[in-house]
Amino acid sequence: MSEVDEKDLKILEVLQEEGGITFVELGKRLNMSPSTAYIRVRRLRQMGLIKKVVSIIDYQRLGYKVRAFIFVKVEPKKLEQVAKELSEIDNVLQIQDITGEPSLLVQVIARDNEHLAQILDHIGKIDGVLSTNTMIALRTLKESYRIKLT
Repeated sequence: MSEVDEKDLKILEVLQEEGGITFVELGKRLNMSPSTAYIRVRRLRQMGLIKKVVSIIDYQRLGYKVRAFIFVKVEPKKLEQVAKELSEIDNVLQIQDITGEPSLLVQVIARDNEHLAQILDHIGKIDGVLSTNTMIALRTLKESYRIKLT
């Protein structure tokens, strides 16, 4: 795998903030030609450093008022299968394999508490799920998808 240099890190910093930036604008900001910016971004994708470019949606404005974190205790031999089934639930945003007593930490969004109850009922019926413990976020104080790289 090729080395990542300072210019690559600067590209990654810009893309963390503005994933839809054009190669012309990226080149201007970083003092390189658009074709050089394109080649570097393509290489960073091939290296797996850029997984995907997405838009961050304000779910609350779309009617999803509840964000919850669910600790899911799973039978050890069924962890992968449970994670696969959880990943197929549309309202699941993240699934983390964690240390400690619960096996997984699952982040979900729901329209309201009744909708959340339906999601929890679905999760509870998955073969291998032993128990769940849910915490509802009152408000999000920080939500970021970027880190300082340079």
